[in-house]
Amino acid sequence: MRTNSNPAAIRRRISRSWLLPAILALAACGGGGSGPADDAATPQGDAVPEALRGQWETVMASVPPFYSGPYGDAPDGQGAIGVTLVLTADGRYRHIWNLTSAYFGGNCFRTGGWDEFGSVSGTGPDFTFTPTKASYIQTDTCGQNKFLDPAPVAPAAHTLKVELDATGWPILRMRFPTGELVLEKCRHCQ
Repeated sequence: MRTNSNPAAIRRRISRSWLLPAILALAACGGGGSGPADDAATPQGDAVPEALRGQWETVMASVPPFYSGPYGDAPDGQGAIGVTLVLTADGRYRHIWNLTSAYFGGNCFRTGGWDEFGSVSGTGPDFTFTPTKASYIQTDTCGQNKFLDPAPVAPAAHTLKVELDATGWPILRMRFPTGELVLEKCRHCQ
């Protein structure tokens, strides 16, 4: 068996090893910075129904190879994506996603992060999310790093429906024109 024992390659991997734990921590805890309720620049939206309030999240341990976003895609390989949505009583929201993937035989790693906040308004199950600001960051050990702040954003309409999973825990179905995202109420935020 032949291994890569090039000292420069080993130093490069070690110097970048902090990225994966940082991305996983962001995905688990909803990112850094102030929340939507703490940002005075974010206008208030309509009152969010109590059943929708709080932090909703999911971590998908397998990223489909066809995943693509407005600023990049996930190359074929192993990866994970974490999504967090925070809805506050005064009609503010914060939407965060963090992506990590390995490619080129596990020799290259790409991370991406989206952080958006704004106001939400609507009635019944239909809501309009009006972003105030978003930022995007991508790191790639074998490719291009990117940072957009502010990133281009536009209002979006989503259908939100709260249900209970098989154990009785709240889940949120977030529907949009190209699919559906299922998030669960944050278990460690209580």
